[in-house]
Amino acid sequence: MKLSHIFTVAALVLGVVGAHGEELDFFQRGPASRFIETEVHAIAGTATVMSNYKGCFPQIENLRTNMGHALGVGGRGVLGLRDYLGFGTEINLIHSSYTMDMAVVSPETQTMSAVYLDNDMWYVNIPVFVSFRFNVARSVRWSVDGGAYYAFGFAGKQRQVLYRGSVNALDELVMEKLDVKTDYFHSGTTFQNVFLRGDIGVYIGTSLNFGPHLVVGCRAQIGVKNTASTPNGVEHPYVRNVSFAGSVGYRF
Repeated sequence: MKLSHIFTVAALVLGVVGAHGEELDFFQRGPASRFIETEVHAIAGTATVMSNYKGCFPQIENLRTNMGHALGVGGRGVLGLRDYLGFGTEINLIHSSYTMDMAVVSPETQTMSAVYLDNDMWYVNIPVFVSFRFNVARSVRWSVDGGAYYAFGFAGKQRQVLYRGSVNALDELVMEKLDVKTDYFHSGTTFQNVFLRGDIGVYIGTSLNFGPHLVVGCRAQIGVKNTASTPNGVEHPYVRNVSFAGSVGYRF
């Protein structure tokens, strides 16, 4: 489900809850009821990357990037600047993945390859954000968060499976299969480029607080940093991380 659809559904739910709730101040400008709010949460969603591989490497005829999973746990703290306004941060441990498959053709060597890449990564993910809070009903509060995130990749693997067909000097078709496993970060054997550990980007989130403890929300993270590096400096690919996820938490 697209993030815009999630926000639309959330808005409709808020309208229904507000219409049936008691009369209250939706936008409260007074002091925050608590100086700091804390929670723990679980995260589940999808992850992928945006890249320019096809434009950067003319040998790639077809390219498809497939979404993988984003699963994690973490904690959150928000300082109550005012009842409607807070400043917060999180620390999350995230495991994410994505796959790529492509057809690579080299007319000079009369070679065609089918390449399959399976990537999985572990990140420490730290969003920092401003949180706007609205009173929807006596026991329901809506939060809208916007800010930035930093992520550090501390572990990961890439599996490369290549099926290569070529024509030898006798015009015979020769087939071979290569299966390579390597570290994802800072490895010289990952496909086409080296992946950097650090990542920064835009963080957007929204959540509903039900009663004193339950929190249900969704979030999007869009990377602005190029996490691909080319040691030879000839090609300049870019790879940017993207994730969309839901969360369920417990407020203390």
